[in-house]
Amino acid sequence: MQVIFAGGLRGQIEGRLRQWANTSVGSSLLVPLRNLAWLTVRVRNALRPLPMVRVSVPVISVGNITLGGTGKTPLTMWLTQRLVKAGHKPAILTPLTEKGDETEEHLSAFAFKSVAPFVFAGRDRAENAKRAVALGATVIVLDDGFQYRRLHRDVDIVLWDAAFPPHHNNPFLREPLAQLKRANCIVISKADFLSDERQNELRTNLEKLAGEGKVMAAFGYEPVSLQLPNGKTETLEHLKRRKVLLVAGIGNPSYFAWTAQRAGFEVVEMVCFPDHFRYKHADAQFIAERAKLAKVEAVLTTTKDAVKLRNFWSSDVPLFSLQVKLRWLWGEESLWEIVEGCVKNYQTKFEVKP
Repeated sequence: MQVIFAGGLRGQIEGRLRQWANTSVGSSLLVPLRNLAWLTVRVRNALRPLPMVRVSVPVISVGNITLGGTGKTPLTMWLTQRLVKAGHKPAILTPLTEKGDETEEHLSAFAFKSVAPFVFAGRDRAENAKRAVALGATVIVLDDGFQYRRLHRDVDIVLWDAAFPPHHNNPFLREPLAQLKRANCIVISKADFLSDERQNELRTNLEKLAGEGKVMAAFGYEPVSLQLPNGKTETLEHLKRRKVLLVAGIGNPSYFAWTAQRAGFEVVEMVCFPDHFRYKHADAQFIAERAKLAKVEAVLTTTKDAVKLRNFWSSDVPLFSLQVKLRWLWGEESLWEIVEGCVKNYQTKFEVKP
C-alpha cells in the first residue's frame, strides 16, 4: 500500500515527522524539542497562574497524554449516551470551535434523538461549564481535558493508544509519563490491534507508571456499514473485496487502514492529511486525481472526514465513509461503575433533606 502525505507543507512535515519519530535517530533529535515544549508550558503556567474553578455538578474528563487521536471523542460519546440513558443531563465541553469536526460529530450523534446533551465549544471550558450548569446540566464531560487545569475534575479518564508502547523517548508525549499518576483510570483504545498477550503486557507497563489497578478497560472499533454519498447506509458487502483509496485526516491513520483491510477492502493507496484538517476544493480534486491514477472503484474515508469532504466532491469515483462502532473488549462495566459512583456521590452530597 502506497502512502501519500497531503495537506500542504503542514501535512508533509507532520507525516514525515511521524515516520521519522519511529527511527532511533529521529527520536533522539525530536525528544529535546519535546522537552523544550514541556518547559515552555511549565514556565507559562508558573508566570500566569489561574484559579481552579469548581462547579456544583460532577466533572468527568476524557483525555490522553500523547499527541494525535486516541479515541477521546468516541469514548466521550459512549459515556454521554450512558449518562443520558441513566436519566442525567450531560454537557460535552470540547476545546475546538463550533465548526470543528469533533463538535459536529457530537452534535450529529444525537441529531435524531429526543434527548440530547448540551455541546459547548471553545477554549474557555471553565466558563462553558458554568453556562452548562446554569442551563440545567447535571454532569460535565470534558472531551480532551487531561491537560486542562482550570476546571476541577472528579474523574480523570486517560486513553492510551495500543499501537504505541509507553516509552519515555516518545517525542509525541504531551507531558512526562509520570503524570499518568494523576489519572483515576486508564482505558486502552484500539486494543484489538494487539494480541491478548500483548494487551496484558501493555496493561502491566502502564500500571507500573500510573499505579496498580488503574487500567480499567479496553476497546477497539468494529466496522459495521458504509455511508453512501446520498447519506444512506449500505452493508459492507457493497464494496467488500474491491479496490479502494483511503483518505484520513486523523491522528492514527495506520489503524484506520488496518480496520478497512480487516473489513475486507483491498487498499491500494492511502492519502494522509493532518489531524482535524479543514478540506478545500483543491484537496478534493487532488484526492479524485489520485483515485483515478490508482484505478480504484471508490474512495473510502472516516465519518468526520466525509462530513468535511462531501461539500467539495464532484468526481465520478464515489466517496464512501466507513461506519464503525466502539466495541468493548473488557472492563466496560468497571469503567461505568467509577463514573456512576462519582455521580451518585454528588447527588447524595447535594440532596436537599426535608
